[in-house]
Amino acid sequence: MLNKALWRKCIRDARVLLVFLAGLLFCFNWLFVYLSSLIELGPLGVFLQTLPPAFERLSGVSFASVATTLGRISMAYVDPVVVFSTTIWAIGRGSDAISGEIGRGTMEMVLAQPVRRLSVLATQASVTLGGAAILSIAVIAGTAAGIATVPLADELRWTEFLPGAINVFAMTVFLAGVSTMVSSWDNYRWRTIGLMGAFYLSQLIAKVIGRLVENFGWLLNLSFLTACEPQALIVDTQTAWTLSWQYDGILIGLGMAGYVVAALIFCHRDLPAPL
Repeated sequence: MLNKALWRKCIRDARVLLVFLAGLLFCFNWLFVYLSSLIELGPLGVFLQTLPPAFERLSGVSFASVATTLGRISMAYVDPVVVFSTTIWAIGRGSDAISGEIGRGTMEMVLAQPVRRLSVLATQASVTLGGAAILSIAVIAGTAAGIATVPLADELRWTEFLPGAINVFAMTVFLAGVSTMVSSWDNYRWRTIGLMGAFYLSQLIAKVIGRLVENFGWLLNLSFLTACEPQALIVDTQTAWTLSWQYDGILIGLGMAGYVVAALIFCHRDLPAPL
């Protein structure tokens, strides 16, 4: 009965944000397909191919690929709407798992019941990862709905976008695991969110500099965003699944490692008394 109560509490806390983000991602990707069908690059495509190679490296795909319908639609998977929505979910739920409960004073009441700390964390993690899967499904479902309803110049199949959606899921898992790990040793949710925001920004800067400046290419090895390339996985149909195993394996593996470290810290730390 207590485990059921934990599940109800976690789902109740997360459902409003999850429904909003899933609806936003579905509608956005549907709209993105429609807007892509209206774009004819023409001379602009020729102009893009004259830009310095650094700009092409920054985009993650060749400008020749962006000139195709598949390439244009694939850019939706790295659009700020998709990136920020999944990041908000991952960091929001990860930071709330432990430090959020401690900050609100509800962790003391939960652990006063005959439940194990590991059960509390496992329930939070399951809801977070389940939400990450739902958001990824919403992304590709929006693309599939757009392909089914919008006339396109090229014949596309929604399965071509599956590697990109899985990569979005893997990135969300990574951020959720790391956020939960930071949350496990902190007492304030705002500080956890701030630390994760600084971490994400530093990773983004490392990737941008590594892509633009050849002498700093080694920075790409220090950024998890190097393994987050859904648009490249969609466009490169020949090696998409091979790279997907590599990129997604790294992200999901590190995310799960974050959850393991979080469990070790949370199960052995002393919790502060509620204010």
